[in-house]
Amino acid sequence: MSTLTSGDRVMHPNQKEWGLGKVLSATPENLDVFFVGAGRKKLSRSFIQLEKAEGAASKHRLLDNLIETSEIANDGFVTLPMAIERFAETYPDGFEDAAFIKATRDACSRANKFCAQLLSQEEISSLIQAGSFEAVCDRARHVESTANLLTKSERKVLHDALDLPASQKMFALALADLFYGSETEEARFKHFLRTLGILRLNKWQFATLFSFIRFPRQHAYLKPTAIQNSAKALCWRIGYKPEPNWKTYDAVLRLYSYVRTNLLEEGMMPRDLIDVQSFVWSVGQK
Repeated sequence: MSTLTSGDRVMHPNQKEWGLGKVLSATPENLDVFFVGAGRKKLSRSFIQLEKAEGAASKHRLLDNLIETSEIANDGFVTLPMAIERFAETYPDGFEDAAFIKATRDACSRANKFCAQLLSQEEISSLIQAGSFEAVCDRARHVESTANLLTKSERKVLHDALDLPASQKMFALALADLFYGSETEEARFKHFLRTLGILRLNKWQFATLFSFIRFPRQHAYLKPTAIQNSAKALCWRIGYKPEPNWKTYDAVLRLYSYVRTNLLEEGMMPRDLIDVQSFVWSVGQK
């Protein structure tokens, strides 16, 4: 026991339901430990002998992505079983609940279908080849309005920014590359951000909206307050910054992947990140 130090992975021999833990700090008398199934616990070395976990038994995605120790509240952590229980109180039939589908899926699903039709690779390539950049922007605005994810003020900013012909060409080319470019996902995301910066649209909502609508199985839509609250409640490190960036976005995608895996293990069947995202956002609601 005396050999345990910060960063070690441990198990509590008498509290197996707490799951794997990570030693946050250690003194000769006490250990400060975060357990994936119980949150932060301060334990006396003289009263309990924690078991050190090594090798494959020491691996856990949450502990690998844990927020800074100073940010972990003793009573603020929401375990995924707790989150699932809360979600079920609002939506007894889970992701198949009629109220859930109406509140979160219907608009996004319609927008996804419109986007697949109006901004397919064939359509957007044909429009760009014909120099119809305004048509691409008009279709993008129609898709956005259908999804109903932006606020009225955000929608006005986006629509106004795409009124000028020069902006329309720039946005149309960047959107086509974001959707169907040959470079890596990271490179295409960063290129899209550069274009948004020039158009003065460099906000998370605009940076993530269209990828989420077009490919909801792979991409997320970031609402700054919602994702910060949820990530903090789940103690997942996203390295949030107000200016859109790949590192934060990738961390959010990893969070969603982690949550999705746990939902599947609990018998819930999220169809895509529309479902996963709605679940994650519910965790951060007060």
